[in-house]
Parts: sequence; structure tokens; C-alpha cells
Amino acid sequence: MSEMVRFLHSGPLAPIKRWGTKWSLWPVHLVTACCGVELAHAYASGYDGERLGSLNYGISRQTNLIIVEGAITRKMARILKMTYEQMPDPKFVMVMGACGLKGGLFWNGYHMVKPSDVVPVDFFIPGCPPTPEAMLRGIRELQEKIWSGEPRNSISFNKIDMLRIGSPRLAPPSPKKIAKTPLVKVNVDRSEKWKEGGIIVKEVSDLLGELASSVTITGRNRICVFVESENAVEVAKRLSRLFDHVKSVNVIDVPHESSFIIEYVFSSYSNKKYMPILLTMASRIDREEAKFPSLAEIFPSADYLEREMHDLFGVWFEGNPGMGVRFLIAPDTPENPLRKDFRLEEEVYTGGDGR
Repeated sequence: MSEMVRFLHSGPLAPIKRWGTKWSLWPVHLVTACCGVELAHAYASGYDGERLGSLNYGISRQTNLIIVEGAITRKMARILKMTYEQMPDPKFVMVMGACGLKGGLFWNGYHMVKPSDVVPVDFFIPGCPPTPEAMLRGIRELQEKIWSGEPRNSISFNKIDMLRIGSPRLAPPSPKKIAKTPLVKVNVDRSEKWKEGGIIVKEVSDLLGELASSVTITGRNRICVFVESENAVEVAKRLSRLFDHVKSVNVIDVPHESSFIIEYVFSSYSNKKYMPILLTMASRIDREEAKFPSLAEIFPSADYLEREMHDLFGVWFEGNPGMGVRFLIAPDTPENPLRKDFRLEEEVYTGGDGR
């Protein structure tokens, strides 16, 4: 019997405490992923979860149940712990979805934490996504645990010995296929998809002159400008005449070529002619000396994005004051987790004899 349930079953007022808690579960829903949609469905007019004595509430200090809806990352684990500690006793935790149970499709991600490693979990609601019926079934089982003092599963399955009804179970083959590493190109010509783009390409080429190694159409309303890293700042200054912000900053890890490819995607809200266009400025840098000049002074929107890429890949954007300080990922996250030499957990298969 858990500590919270033991409290409800102790003392002369135990029946009243159990009755009151059973029919007044007020969950604070910790929404981190798509399971939040299913919880909303369960409490909407179609299923009306409130009729079961459970009412969603948003303030942790006045609730007695956390419903974790989806994945918990290393950084989010701290929020989950803080929320749980702010709640008055007795309090309970339910976890929805495959991501909360075992990580879901992110099961071997560097950033995943099981909620059960952070707070005590009373019930898990499996599924991807779990159904509203499953959500309400979980509420009913928690109510039953509060009343009886004993947890139980709402469904059980018969165990079938596969060795008796068919051929021996064999470990499945690895789903991984090792393919030949291709040459990485980011400015493949796709001018046939945007024939009228030639005028835009000429304008950009005239603007940049010899600073650009190439200016290429990569798709409809898509242009790639390849530059040397030492020319990046001057190219960005000239592009600022046509584009007013950096939409994204990307890093492509190419270990077999010993390089990173840095991409800045420019867009415009103010220049009507260039509003539909996304221009990518790409540059290669050495993977071991991963340094690139920051464009944050020219495009303030690049500041956050550069810091994000520094966290994930370790690229040093010279001139950005946020270098060397983690802000996106939790302090205990492995260093540079998106580099391809960061080893993720691999699948483990066993045969019928458990080996």
C-alpha cells in the first residue's frame, strides 16, 4: 500500500477521507506531447470525465493528481518534480501514452526520462495515442485503489507458450542496414521546378558578387547560396537588404567528410517580392575546429538558434555571448548529443530461451 493510500486508510475518519478523495480528483495536466489531445477529448462533452468526480484544474497547489501527458525530457523532469512537491497530500500520479511509459518512439533518445524515475506513479495508461475510454478507465482504477487500498490492472491477457503451438521463437534480425555513405550536397540544381526564379538568382548573384561560391535554385521559391566561412558576415550584411530575419539555423554533421555544413535560412516579412522565398546560406567548416562567425548582430533572430546548435553539436559561433553556457538542454545531458559519434542505446533481442 502506498504512503498516500495508507494515509487515507488511517484514523477514525478514514471512510470520509477515502470517499471525499475518491470523488474529488482534480488533476493538473502536465502536457508535454500529443496525449494532451486525448485528455481533452476525455473531458469534453462526448465523454464528460467530470461526471466521474474528476475535474481538470491548472494550479498545482490546489490539486491532488498529476496526469503526465506524453514524453518527459531531462529538462522537463525538473518541472514535473517541482509540480509534484507543490501539491498537498494525499496526491497521485498517472502517466499517459507510450512516451511516458518507456519513451515511445524516442525510447533511446539522449533527452528522455521515465516519469516513474522522477515521481511515484500510480497508474500507466498505454497507447499511442491512448483512447479517451482508456483515460477514464485509468481514473476509475485510481478511484478503486483509493477506496480499497489495493492497485489492480483493468485488463489482463492470457499467456501463450509459443514453443508449444508452433516452431521455436527466434530472435528477429536487426532492422538496421548499413548503406554506402553518399557525398553530401546541399545545393543540387532544381531550376526546372522554378523557371521564373532565374531573375531572382541573378539579383542575388549581382548583390553578392564574388563573395558567393554558387547561387543555385534548389526548388520552387528556394535558393541556396554557398559561401566560405570567412565571407559569411559580409554576405549576411548584403542579404539583409533583401531579407529581414533568420528563420532557422541548421547544422549537418558529415563525419565521413570531417566537416559540418552550417545553414542559415533567410526570409522576409517586409520585402513583398521576397516574402515567398527561403534563401539558404550554406558553408562548410572543419569538424574538429568547429567555429563559425555569429550573425546575431546582423540578424537578432539568429542568436537563440546559434545557441541551440552550440548545445546540440558543439559548434562555436564566434561573437555570440551565449557560447559555453547551456540554455536549451538540461545540465546533466550528454555533451553534443546530436553529433553522429554520440552512441545511442541499441535494440536488444532475445530468443525463446531468454538468451
